Amino acid sequence: MKSLSEVIQLHKIRDVFDNLVASADGCNWDPVVLDMLIKTCVRNGRARDGFEVFKRIIEMGFIPNVNTCNCLLNGLLKLGFVELCWVLYEDMGGIGITPNSYTFNILTHVFCRDGGVNEVGEFLEKLEGDGFKLDVVTYNTLIDSYCRKGRLGDAFYLYKIMYRRGVTPDLVSYTALVSGLCREGKVKEAHQLFHRMVHRGLFPDNVSYNALISGYCREGKLRESMALMYEMIQNGLTPDGLTCSKLVEGYRKCGKLLSCLNLVEKLRRLGISVSVDVYNYLVIALCEENKPNAAKNLFRRIFGDIYEPNLDVYNALIEAFCKCDNVMEGLELKDEMICKGIRPDLATYQALITSLCRLNKSAEGDDLMREMVESSLVPTSVICAALVSGYCREGDPDKAESVLSFFALKFQLYDTESYNVLIKVYCDEGSVTKSLELQDRMLKLGFVPNSMTCKSLIYGLLRSRESG
Repeated sequence: MKSLSEVIQLHKIRDVFDNLVASADGCNWDPVVLDMLIKTCVRNGRARDGFEVFKRIIEMGFIPNVNTCNCLLNGLLKLGFVELCWVLYEDMGGIGITPNSYTFNILTHVFCRDGGVNEVGEFLEKLEGDGFKLDVVTYNTLIDSYCRKGRLGDAFYLYKIMYRRGVTPDLVSYTALVSGLCREGKVKEAHQLFHRMVHRGLFPDNVSYNALISGYCREGKLRESMALMYEMIQNGLTPDGLTCSKLVEGYRKCGKLLSCLNLVEKLRRLGISVSVDVYNYLVIALCEENKPNAAKNLFRRIFGDIYEPNLDVYNALIEAFCKCDNVMEGLELKDEMICKGIRPDLATYQALITSLCRLNKSAEGDDLMREMVESSLVPTSVICAALVSGYCREGDPDKAESVLSFFALKFQLYDTESYNVLIKVYCDEGSVTKSLELQDRMLKLGFVPNSMTCKSLIYGLLRSRESG
């Protein structure tokens, strides 16, 4: 199959097929190689070619085995060739290939792609007529598919006919329906169905509870969500990472992110394991809401215990502190990252450099930019603009020009906006000569003036004339 994979990458599938058949003359060959060609096509994402091979095999009078057909069916389904799936199934019956349970399971998924409630009865009868015994798994596959597509009417139609056909819905059936109702914002109806499930002797599991908790959190009904969590615990179930993450997201949606910290502590006291993903989410969420100190306190409280922060968390903290003009905290976090073997990236340096320049510490920002270049990171136009604007604001246009030149010569980065900022500084001073000399130097480096450059120069010339 490895050899076939290489061959089909280099030649058309028809040529490969013809050469395989031609090479069969005079050697002890087995038609199974043609089955292998179909499977190879599927594995390489070329199920359409596999279908062409299938048609040519049956034209020659050979019969592929059912496993090969199932492989092709599944491949066609994944690529969305639903109509070809039905053609293949009909051809299988026409040449005497007996479907197995795997075949019918794939066909159920095929039907879920485009079959409607009006055809479902006919489809189920067809499966039964072909010897497939319909069980709860078949119905659950259909129900779950309809629920995920928002076709609740179709899903509940199947739920009702299950009883008529003597198939009793199980926990999976009810959970799919509860999830579907919650996704459509029908949480009250979902909870009623949940109670009906319990009344019929089924015991909810984590998946069932999480579906309902998620629905209430989406509606902002935290009291009901928490009540369900405590109900889980009373019933001997341990809330998992999904339970925690949905509750945390619910608290944030209601603007109660700080209260959410108390929730996490409460969960820990109850012996519930809070996943690293939840902590990451909390720290980043606090940063996004401009609460870097609260984020850092949480970060410190859990750090080294059960939690190892990653680059995204460090960057979120650094950016949050920089937005609050507390760049010293950001720099300390950057040094801490390096000590722990986490390499700062472009986002780390950009946040720190832009903050330093905004606080009139452009020389420190410049040093940091040189540090990032030494670590093989390429600075952006945002960093260039921050440094140039910072030096200009601090009354050091020569330094600003050196930054522009450095970016142009080292990285071929020509930031016209920063160039215009520097031109404007000289023009505002009425130093037309310096402006024109700067323009000449910049043109030699490769900068191209734009309309804003011309406006600044004209303004500078007029101002110079008026003062003269």
